[in-house]
Amino acid sequence: MSLTQVGVAGKTAARFGVQKIPGRMAVAKIQHDLTPNMLPKRQVPRSGRIDPTPPNAAFQALEKVIFPFMRWYYPMSGQCEYGLRFDDWFYNQANDRDVGVALSRIDDIDLQLRNFRGFRAAQLAIERQVAPVEERWEEIVDEVRYCKPWYNQVRREKAEAEAWENY
Repeated sequence: MSLTQVGVAGKTAARFGVQKIPGRMAVAKIQHDLTPNMLPKRQVPRSGRIDPTPPNAAFQALEKVIFPFMRWYYPMSGQCEYGLRFDDWFYNQANDRDVGVALSRIDDIDLQLRNFRGFRAAQLAIERQVAPVEERWEEIVDEVRYCKPWYNQVRREKAEAEAWENY
């Protein structure tokens, strides 16, 4: 992916690359590239460590079961008609506080694109219109998950902090 495609995939994917698994959604590769120097000082854990932890086997099995359903449901959900990407729809700040922390860590251009898509979707819903066909995200496999790696990192840090508190 070149830096000229930043508007399509976002700055995170352009900087770190994309991990593609056949038949799955592409995920920006940040899990193995995170260092404390890349985050603002206020977001670096006290330990100074941001080590990726291997994903839970039960969670991976659950994801394999849920993904085909999401792949079927997402294009029919109506969010595609407004031009929202999967992460815009799935990771909602109103439902989970960790999403707000994850969104504070993503690159500015990804956040601005997300906000633009959200405002445009609200405007289209008010006007009872749909986005042009070329601006719809209907195929879930072709998307880059820009928020998922940051969200997972926040959840891991929260679990680590909770483990230290309960030690």
